[in-house]
Amino acid sequence: MAKELPGQINIRPIATEDTDALLDMVLQSTGGLSSLQPRYEFLLDYVQKSEKSFSGKMDLSEPHKYLLAMFSDEKLIGCAAVKTQIGVDSPFINFDFLGDGLDQYLSASSRFTGATEVGSLFLHPDYRAYGLGKYLAKVRYLLMAAESWRFGDTIIAELRGICGAQGSPLYDYLFKDKLEKTFLEADTEYFDRNPDALGDIVPIGKVDVSDFPIEVRASLAQPHPSGNAAMRMLQAEGFIFSGTIDLFDAGPIVHAYRDTIRTIMNRKSGAAMPVDSVAGGQPHLVCAGIVEDFRAVVCSAASSIQGLLMPKKEYDALNLKPGEDVAWWSGNASLRHTRKGPVKAQI
Repeated sequence: MAKELPGQINIRPIATEDTDALLDMVLQSTGGLSSLQPRYEFLLDYVQKSEKSFSGKMDLSEPHKYLLAMFSDEKLIGCAAVKTQIGVDSPFINFDFLGDGLDQYLSASSRFTGATEVGSLFLHPDYRAYGLGKYLAKVRYLLMAAESWRFGDTIIAELRGICGAQGSPLYDYLFKDKLEKTFLEADTEYFDRNPDALGDIVPIGKVDVSDFPIEVRASLAQPHPSGNAAMRMLQAEGFIFSGTIDLFDAGPIVHAYRDTIRTIMNRKSGAAMPVDSVAGGQPHLVCAGIVEDFRAVVCSAASSIQGLLMPKKEYDALNLKPGEDVAWWSGNASLRHTRKGPVKAQI
């Protein structure tokens, strides 16, 4: 972490009573966050779908949305999500970016239907200097590791492309005249990529890239400058460019196989022990529970032969049951397990 934490950092599933605070937080965005639109009704629907997903009462064939919220003491400062079965309720239409050199072209595609997506990551600007963004990103992978059978084998992430209030090169070239809307208006209205609404505007067959203006070609598969850090974090986890880009803003879609994501491979698990102070502690992301009762903290902790030594305040925040293990990740994580004897895989 860049500097001392701004209070106690807890992470838990978002709840309906957090919706007002969520709206206040996403209003800090400069726009372009399609999955976190700054509209109360939109966010309330997202939160309620997340609550239903975390309840464990939905069939796994249905799309789930798990939205996690990060708090500094009692203040909501960030969120991040995992979404399953994308493209099942509302087709997930994008462009495959194919060919080489002068023969490159775009082709409308729904190739990631049924995959799992990580997204909706947003950290309040006032808290970005503390190094919390990486923990907010990584907690999604520890959620998946808690019950991996709930999530698809293919994990994708969409990165915001070259876009903003002024428009987007790809959208302005291909869609603006047809829709007679600005990029932000269209991005909001067509968020679910409804095929009934898009059927008349999505090009059929190959779209030759060589005819595009140079600024449009240059935008293809490029993340927005504000997303460069997110791109590096995803690459560090093992995500690579999939060859598919967003339909409107041309941002890259990256993918990875779930069980080879580095945070999942490098997590440790074992007993947690509360202590008054942790000598020589390092920043850790510690989580407990299965998906239905998932919770996590960010704190200074230290691994030992007996397990994980962590401050009593954060230990209590995890509300651990007797004998309940925790899972954790730290910058010093390795594949070595802290317990003696065989390692049992967390599934």
